[in-house]
Amino acid sequence: MTSLELFSTIQNSGLGIFIGRQDRMLWAIAQIIHIVGIILVLAPIVLISLRLFGFGLYQQALPKLAKESEKLIWLGFALLAFSGLLIFIPAALHYHDNPVFWIKIYLIAAALFIQLTLYRVITKLEKPNPWLARITAVITLVLWFGVAFAGRFIGFV
Repeated sequence: MTSLELFSTIQNSGLGIFIGRQDRMLWAIAQIIHIVGIILVLAPIVLISLRLFGFGLYQQALPKLAKESEKLIWLGFALLAFSGLLIFIPAALHYHDNPVFWIKIYLIAAALFIQLTLYRVITKLEKPNPWLARITAVITLVLWFGVAFAGRFIGFV
């Protein structure tokens, strides 16, 4: 099955047709949930990245700060996944031919990989190597903000 056939099957499924027939208010609510999700992902990542750059928040240990903020990051990601599916399923064919959509998918994969590997290792250390901490912060910020910007520009292509 090609990706085009898969996307067509998704869009023409019972769920795709059901969601597509709903009032536009559902899509507006899904968009709001999507925005809240990206805020819940980005805010803690920016906060911890500032700490990794050496800007404040010294009252709390880095591992504790990271552990507490991790809950918000994963809640945000869950909201993004849920609302993203609501937005994607009834319009899958539209997204298939959109290069910005594919850029967003690749960025999400890369961001999750870094989040679950390098970022997790660095934020568990009380005093990580300053250069490695800064590089991790830059990579994490670039990837997650890339996801947000790609998502925003999907509609313009």
